[in-house]
Amino acid sequence: MKAVLFVAGGLLCTCAWYANAQTIQPNPAADVQTSADTSEGPDASANSMSGAPAMMHGKTRAEVYQELVRSQKNGEAAWIQEFYKGS
Repeated sequence: MKAVLFVAGGLLCTCAWYANAQTIQPNPAADVQTSADTSEGPDASANSMSGAPAMMHGKTRAEVYQELVRSQKNGEAAWIQEFYKGS
């Protein structure tokens, strides 16, 4: 049974590889030149690795301090401290 599944998987991979190879353009060098001519650098609206919009700048010290004060006042900091037991 394992041999049959192994052969079937191999055939499936081979067929997928062959189908992918058929979609390659005959002269990819022509495409590279046109994309290099129109290149404008990195996209300013890029996404982060999580998919969220990438921040263009980090937070300032004042913003971070305000978040700390706010979390201490509303009890969020204490809850996190209790949740992680100080580790």
